[in-house]
Amino acid sequence: MGKLKDFMEVFKVKQTLLLLITGICSYLEGLRIAGKPFDALSFLAVSLSMFLTISGTTGVNMVLDADIDSLMFRTKNRPIPMNRLTKRETLVTSMLLIVTGLVCGLLVNVYVATSGLLGFLIDIGVYTWLLKRKSPWSVVFGGFAGGMPALGGWAGATGSFGLGGVMLMLLVAVWSSLHIWTLATYYVDDYRKANVPMLPVVYGEKRGVQGSFLVALIVLFISSAIYYLGLISIWGYVISVIPLLLAIVFLAMSLRRGNYRDASFRAFKMVNMFMGLFFLLLALS
Repeated sequence: MGKLKDFMEVFKVKQTLLLLITGICSYLEGLRIAGKPFDALSFLAVSLSMFLTISGTTGVNMVLDADIDSLMFRTKNRPIPMNRLTKRETLVTSMLLIVTGLVCGLLVNVYVATSGLLGFLIDIGVYTWLLKRKSPWSVVFGGFAGGMPALGGWAGATGSFGLGGVMLMLLVAVWSSLHIWTLATYYVDDYRKANVPMLPVVYGEKRGVQGSFLVALIVLFISSAIYYLGLISIWGYVISVIPLLLAIVFLAMSLRRGNYRDASFRAFKMVNMFMGLFFLLLALS
C-alpha cells in the first residue's frame, strides 16, 4: 500500500482527476453537439486513455524535476526526492502508462491518441525540457498540454477536433497559466530558491499578480465565447464564472493593497473551483 500511495502522489491524482473531468465533460458535450448516442465502451476507452496518458506524463515530469523538487519546501517530501521511489522505476512505470493510454486512444480514433501524444510532447519536450528553467513564459506554452484532454474528449465523441474542441482546449490552456502563476506568486520564495524563473520570480510579485489578472480576464472572455457558441447554458455559465469573478476581484484589490501572496492563494483556490464547475455544468447543460 505504501508503494501505491507513493505512485499516486507522483501521478498527482487530484490534478489528474481535474484534467480528466475536463476530458470526460468535453466528450459528453461532444456527443450532444454531434447528436450521437452514449457508447459505454467508447467512453471507457477515452477515459482510460486520458487518465493513463495524463498520469504517465506527470510521472515523467516528476523524474525530470526531481532536483527542483528537492530544493522547494512545498515539494521536498515527494517520493522521488525522499527516495521512496527511484527515478528508474517511476520512469518505466510512467512510460508504460503512456503507451497503454495511447493504445486505448487508438481504439477510439486517431484524434484521441494524437491529443494524448501532443500533451506528452508539449509538457515534457516544450515546457519541462526546453523552457521551464529558462523562461518566465514557459507556462504559456506548457498550458496547451493541459488543454489536450478536453480536445481529446471532444474528438473521441465527434470524430474530429472541431471548433468546440479547440475552444475548450484553449480555455484549459489559458487557465493553466492562471493556475500556475497564482500558485507561483504565493510560493515565490520556493521557486526563487530552486532557481525556477517563474513570472513573479523574474519580475516581482506585483508583476505576477498583474499577469494573473490579465490572464483571468482572458479566461473570462474565452468562457463567454464558449457560452455564445451554445456549448453551455446561461445558468451553467453564470454559476461557474462566479469563482472566477471573485478571483479577479481578489487580484485587482491586491494591486491596491499590496497583499500579493495572500490574494494570489485565494485566487488560486477560486480559479480551480471555476474550472471544475465550468466543465461539470457544461456536461449537465
